[in-house]
Amino acid sequence: MPKGNQNPKNIAKKIANSRMLYLFQKAHEVFPKNKYLSNRYIYFARRYAQRTKIKIPFEWKKRICPKCKMFLYPGMNYRIRIHSQKGKGSHLSLTCFECDKTTRYFIKLKRKKK
Repeated sequence: MPKGNQNPKNIAKKIANSRMLYLFQKAHEVFPKNKYLSNRYIYFARRYAQRTKIKIPFEWKKRICPKCKMFLYPGMNYRIRIHSQKGKGSHLSLTCFECDKTTRYFIKLKRKKK
C-alpha cells in the first residue's frame, strides 16, 4: 500500500504548484517588456490551479484582475488606494486600468482589550 505522499494526485498537485509559482514569478519579471507574454503565463498558471484543484496563494491571487483576468503590475496597469473609515475599518482599493474594475480588500480592526 503506497504512502499518502506517493499518491499520483498528490505528486501532480506538487508539480502543478511549483510550476504555477514559477509562472507567476516569470510573469512579474517579463511584464515591463512584454504584457502579452506575461498575461499568457498567468493564463497557464490559473489553468494548472483549476485542473489540479489547488488554491492560488493570496499574494499572487490579488495580482490578477477578477474581471478581465489580466496580470496586475503596480504603477503600470493598476492603481492602489488606501481608504480609512472611522469605526468601520480600512480597506485597500485596487483599480485595473484595462477594465476599470475596482476590487476592495478590507483590513480588520484590532480591538483593544479591556
